[in-house]
Amino acid sequence: MIELVKLHHVSFTVKDLEASKHFYRDVLGLAELPRPNLQARGAWLAVGDRQIHLIEGSYHRKESENVLIRSDHVALEVKDLEGVRKQFRGAGLEFHEGENFELGIGQIFCQDPDGHVIEFVHNYNE
Repeated sequence: MIELVKLHHVSFTVKDLEASKHFYRDVLGLAELPRPNLQARGAWLAVGDRQIHLIEGSYHRKESENVLIRSDHVALEVKDLEGVRKQFRGAGLEFHEGENFELGIGQIFCQDPDGHVIEFVHNYNE
């Protein structure tokens, strides 16, 4: 059995590194971390003691491909969903909300500039 310790980072391939850095750094408020000079351009951003890695590159998404938010996303826990709503409205960012009352959580979903789904979740039980 593999002894997993914790999630270290999530990586996304992005088409426009500067647009993605603007979204994650300026809209979401994540701190950019020092990153070694690797082969591909990119950025590392802090989410608490975890990280999101952006890697500039090309990839092809099919026009007909539907992203299922239940399976193709990263979820970030927040203290307050109202703050997320206000930030997104102020930035003119489209989002939608979900509720999992049986789990005691509220959710807001948005997409980054490359269409990656980001979920913001608040646990009402804590």
